[in-house]
Amino acid sequence: MKTVLRNASNGLFFQGPDKWTNDPAHALNFKQIDRAVEFIAKWNLRDIEVAFAFDDLKEVTRVPSEKIALKFSED
Repeated sequence: MKTVLRNASNGLFFQGPDKWTNDPAHALNFKQIDRAVEFIAKWNLRDIEVAFAFDDLKEVTRVPSEKIALKFSED
């Protein structure tokens, strides 16, 4: 499974600075949700989803970044 960023408006996946692709196989793999969310926050990205591309890369599950908690609390 790959953890990638997807532009919700145009459906393209993040490859690198000013580089986007329509193929999740060529997208940058953040590997961990936390790393992807930190990247979104650091660069103040908007309209971005965290996406999970599974082994065959034909199935992609998306979650709007606003729905992911940026900080975890310990009880």
